[in-house]
Amino acid sequence: MILSREAVTLIHTDTHIAGIPEPELFETLSDDEKARAERFRFDNDRQNFVLRRGLLRRLLGETFGIDPALIRFSATRVGKPFIVYPENAGLYFNLSHSGRQIVYAFSKHPETGIDIERIRTVEDIDLLARNYFSAEEYAIIVNLPSREKNKAFVRIWSTKEALIKASGWPLEHGLAAFDVATQYRMNRFRVPFGANQNLTCITSVFDYMCGFATTLAIQLDNNEPLNLHRYSLQNGEYIEL
Repeated sequence: MILSREAVTLIHTDTHIAGIPEPELFETLSDDEKARAERFRFDNDRQNFVLRRGLLRRLLGETFGIDPALIRFSATRVGKPFIVYPENAGLYFNLSHSGRQIVYAFSKHPETGIDIERIRTVEDIDLLARNYFSAEEYAIIVNLPSREKNKAFVRIWSTKEALIKASGWPLEHGLAAFDVATQYRMNRFRVPFGANQNLTCITSVFDYMCGFATTLAIQLDNNEPLNLHRYSLQNGEYIEL
C-alpha cells in the first residue's frame, strides 16, 4: 500500500509501461464505467480510460481494504471528483492525462490539483495568452522569441490548471484571476488565491519526463511541511523516485 494520509503521493504511468492487464483493471470498474469504456470507438481511448479509472480504484481499494468496484465517487458543481464511499475516507485525489501519460495526486487535503501538459506547438498562442492569461503573463509570451514561446505558454498553462483544480474554481472564471508571471520558472512557490486560500505550487514534479510540463498545487495547513512521495508505475511495480 503506497497511499497515506500522512503524505502527498504522486504517481505517473502511461499505457505502454504500466504492465497491468486491461481485463484485470476492467473488472474493478463500476457498471457505469464499464458501459462508458465499451462505448469508445478506438482501442487507445478505451485502454487509456480503463487504465486511468481502474488504477485509481485499485489504489483506493488497497488503501481502504475493500473491493475497488464498491468505491463510489461524486463531483463538485464544477466537476472535481471526490470519494463518497467509503464515507469520511479522509483522502482526496486529482488526476490528469495527456495522450498516454497519466498522473495522480493523493493527499488529505481537498485543495489538491495536478496537471500534465505536452509541450507542443500552440496555434494562435498570442491570442490565447491575451484571452486567458493576466496582463503580466501575456507580456511574457508576446515578448519571447518564437523558439521559447510554446514551452513558456505550456508551463504557465499547466500551473494555472493545477491551481484551478486545487481551488475548485470554474476554469472559465479562474485562469486570469491570478498571476504566476514572476514564479512560473520556479520549482516551488506560493500563490494567494481568492480571499482565504494560499496554494503551494510544485512545478516539474516529474522532471524526468522530457517534453511535458507537470504541476502540483495544494493548500497545506499552517506551517505544515510538504511530505512528498513520488512513484512511477512500470511493469506492475511502483518505483519510488
